[in-house]
Amino acid sequence: MRMKGAQIVLHMLKLHEIKHVFGLPGETTLGFYREWLNCSDITHILTHDERSAAFMAEAYAKVTGKVGVSEAPSPGAGHPVPGVIESFTGSVPTLCLTSDVPFNSDKRNMLSGFDQNSLYSTITKESILVTRAKDLPFLIRRAFRVAVSGRPGAVHMRIPMDVYEEEAEVNDLYPDPCMARWPYQRPIADPEQAAKAIELIAAAKRPVIVCGQGALVSDAGDEVTALAEMLSIPVGCTMTGKGTISERHPLSIRLVGARGGTSHSNRFLSTADLVFFIGSNTDSAGTDGWKLPSSADGPKIISLNIDGVDASNTYRTEAVLVGDAKATLGYMLQMIKNSGIKGSATNAAEVAPAMAELDRSTVDPCGCPSTPIHPVRFVKELEALLPEKSFIVVEPSMASIFSAAFLVQKKQGRMFVSNYTNGALGYSLPAAVGVAVAHPDSTVFAMGGDGSFHFSCGELETYTRLGLNIKMIVFRNDVFGWIKGETQHTYHSDFFATNFGKVDYAGVAQAFGVKSYRIEDPKDITPVLKEAAEHIGPALIEVPVPDETELVPPVPRWIESAKENGIPCCY
Repeated sequence: MRMKGAQIVLHMLKLHEIKHVFGLPGETTLGFYREWLNCSDITHILTHDERSAAFMAEAYAKVTGKVGVSEAPSPGAGHPVPGVIESFTGSVPTLCLTSDVPFNSDKRNMLSGFDQNSLYSTITKESILVTRAKDLPFLIRRAFRVAVSGRPGAVHMRIPMDVYEEEAEVNDLYPDPCMARWPYQRPIADPEQAAKAIELIAAAKRPVIVCGQGALVSDAGDEVTALAEMLSIPVGCTMTGKGTISERHPLSIRLVGARGGTSHSNRFLSTADLVFFIGSNTDSAGTDGWKLPSSADGPKIISLNIDGVDASNTYRTEAVLVGDAKATLGYMLQMIKNSGIKGSATNAAEVAPAMAELDRSTVDPCGCPSTPIHPVRFVKELEALLPEKSFIVVEPSMASIFSAAFLVQKKQGRMFVSNYTNGALGYSLPAAVGVAVAHPDSTVFAMGGDGSFHFSCGELETYTRLGLNIKMIVFRNDVFGWIKGETQHTYHSDFFATNFGKVDYAGVAQAFGVKSYRIEDPKDITPVLKEAAEHIGPALIEVPVPDETELVPPVPRWIESAKENGIPCCY
């Protein structure tokens, strides 16, 4: 069959069950777009920034279990980088398509040409240069397979504009068996390591299970719950693993670590004699800089990870389980049943009192009548009226830390979407588009700070144009609050380059055609949230909150400073 390169790309995306692609046009993509006019099976989501497109694709992949695809023209080929890095470091399979001037034309200084592969090869699993249209079927199959195989991640494909126009005879138009879905394969870890892990867990007096994003991606919640119940083990999650099990389960200690972990949960790690990491890369955020648990003379460690490198990366590990979380845990559960092994854990009885204490800690903030509004009060009132089908999308900010810690996720599964692997600002507003496009029957609450709002507010037009059911909540304190908090509580320094001018965020949103609200009195939180949730279409709610030097969120390394300086804190 004779086809143009652009036709081949679209046909191969369709074969891999791609329904949506996020991006915007440029001169080097017009040949691609011309053919797209005749391809109604793939919806193009027009964005206002290539960075936003990459964030949308990353969030889309998280909530669909499919590869997220973004595209960008050569003048903006460097713009998707923050989203691609988040996909790469966060193990989320995405495909970033960038067009280019004809190959080697950059050597002649053709406008917008540059060596894209040198840029992307450092932040993707693979950066592919296409030089012939006839190679596209093979290379696209490879791109999807690389994205979902082993430790998933980002793949980049550079397609020069002349390749889109080139005609080629192709006879290999078929998809890769992966079909662009993840988890792609479910390998079971080595049986000897599994047996060793079971022996260690059964002997532990104070074991704790910690679930990272890998456990959530693998849909291993049922198996984690069964293991915890069988051997009476408390279960915590990192922010990216939030939702692996219900946070109302009697053995759930909710979030742990430095991003959403509280003293009520983290103390289980401080006193553990064994920690079983499931699908966690044991990064600095999830472990509070490797202090929870301690990497020096700490508890015994077991690690289950799809990637053998991350499975024993930062801790001395007693048992290394390289495999899919759901499949391996299922195998271990069967081993335990067959052998009749009983656990020795004694700390399960401490979970209920600790979580009750955590819930009691929110009572006073929930009654706080002052303005700026206490974030805990806002989060708990939001929790009380969340629709049955809903998602929370957050980014690094006071909004994310308080919602991660205090918004209790009652149901198991992916509801909470964050970019806390790399943590670039400007995520939640565009990422919510990816979630809303994937789940049009759900209400999406995007929560971010006012500093982050400036990065991507142009996508409010995308909200309006597409009529998306997104409720954007902007926590306003006129400052890059996280940086100001770190400056005071960690560096003990005067402030520099943290504060900025006041902006009418509700007014900005209204100018984009988004229904807008500003909450000035805490008593209006629930009425405004109800009205916004019942409104069909996009809405923005502006909420004044204190900054991180006035009210310290649950960030362990800041708490000592807060107490020394008499600053209220939630930990």
